[in-house]
Amino acid sequence: MIVGSLHDVLSRQDGDPSGKAPRFLVFSSAFLFRAERYAEAARSWALATMLEKSGFRVFLFGPDCRGYQVRSSAPARSQAPEESLRHPSLLKFICMGPVKTLLVLMRALSQGPWAESTTACVLLYNGGWMSFAAWMYARLRPSPFLHLDLMGIADQEAALARYRFWKGKARIFRYALRRTVRQSHILTTVNAAHAEVISRLYGRDAVVIPDRLPEDRMRRLGSLETPTERPTTNLFFMGSLSSGRLDLFLRVCRDLIGEQPRLRVVVCGSGSDLERYKAEFESERIRFPGYIGGERLFDYLADADICYSDVWSEIGTPYKLIEYMAAGRAIVTHKTPAVDDLIADGVEGVVCEPRRQDLKDALRSLIDDKDRRRRLGARAREKAMALHAVDWRAQVIALYQSLPGWNRVGDHGPGYHDPAAESGA
Repeated sequence: MIVGSLHDVLSRQDGDPSGKAPRFLVFSSAFLFRAERYAEAARSWALATMLEKSGFRVFLFGPDCRGYQVRSSAPARSQAPEESLRHPSLLKFICMGPVKTLLVLMRALSQGPWAESTTACVLLYNGGWMSFAAWMYARLRPSPFLHLDLMGIADQEAALARYRFWKGKARIFRYALRRTVRQSHILTTVNAAHAEVISRLYGRDAVVIPDRLPEDRMRRLGSLETPTERPTTNLFFMGSLSSGRLDLFLRVCRDLIGEQPRLRVVVCGSGSDLERYKAEFESERIRFPGYIGGERLFDYLADADICYSDVWSEIGTPYKLIEYMAAGRAIVTHKTPAVDDLIADGVEGVVCEPRRQDLKDALRSLIDDKDRRRRLGARAREKAMALHAVDWRAQVIALYQSLPGWNRVGDHGPGYHDPAAESGA
C-alpha cells in the first residue's frame, strides 16, 4: 500500500499521472552516492539521466540497496532513505558478493517503486556480483528488456579481480558476463575499441555511448581560468593510490625536482600506498594532501599547470582526463583505446609510453614551455566541450525502438518527451 502511494505521488510529480511512461531499473556495482569519486557511479548517473531525458522513468539501484529516482527537473534523491542500510557492520556484510547479490535482488523485487513491473533492466557491468542480481531480476520479471552497458574490456575486467580475491572469482565473473551478454537485448559500451573486443569475444554488436560529465560539473570546469604567470610550475595528479600505480610517476617527479627549481608536485588521493608514498617521496615540493572533493578539487585544478593521468587500467574512460580537458589544463598521459578517443599526441595533450625516460621527456617538454601548455590546454578544452555537446539520446531511443514489441510497453511509447520535466514543472 505504501509502495503504491509512493508510485502515484512520483508519477504525478513527473508529469506522468497514469504512470505509463516506460520504466527503467538501472543496476550499478558502485555506491551511487560516490559519483564524484568513482567512474562507475558517474557513468551510472550519466546513462540514467540520458534515459530520463528521453522520456523514461528511471530508477537507479546500488549495492547498498538504496534506490534513487532520476529527474531532469529536480536533483536525484534517495527513495525511502530511512530504509537504507547505513550501519557500518551491515555495509561491510553486504559487500560480500553472494550476500550482496541476494539482498539487492530481494530489495529490487519487493520494495520501492522499482518493485513494480519495469520496462527494462539496465546493468552497468564492471566485473562484479551485481550482474547476477540484474540477470535474475530480468528473468523473474514479466518480460522486461535487459540492457547491458559494458564500461570496459570484459576479459581484462575479470583478470583485474585476481590480485584482490581468489582466482576462481575471475572465472565466475566471465561466466556471468557471458550469460548476460547472450541474453541482453541491447549492448552499449564506452568506445569503439571495446565494441570490437565484445564482437570478437561474444559475437554481439555493441553501440558506443561515450562517458560524459554532468552538466553542472562541465560548466564549473569550463569556467576555470587559464593559469596566470607565477614563480612555480604546478604538476597535479588525482586518483586512487594503490597497487603501485604511481611508482613510475613519483620516481620521475623526484628526478625532475632536482633539475627543475620551479616545479611543484601535488598528488591527491587516498589508498593503500599513501603512507608508503609519503615516507618515500614527500618533501616541500612533493605534497600528498589526501583525498579531495567538492569545491576543493576546483581550487587544486585552478592552481595546476600540468595534469597527469596514469591510465593504470583500461576499464572505461578515465574521468579525470575529461575533467582535466574541460579545465583547460595541459595533460600528460599514456596510450590506451579510451585515451585515443580523447587526446591526440601533440594536439590536445602529450601521450607517451609508460617508461621512465619517455615520461620524463614528456613532462619536461611542458615544464619548460608555458606557451605550449596553454595551447594544448585550450585545444583540450575545445575537444571536451565539443564531445560533451553531442546529444546521444536519439541513438538510445533508436535502440529501444528497434526492439520487437517495444511499442506495446506503454501508451507513451519510446522516446516520449515529457514537457513538464523540460519546463521544470
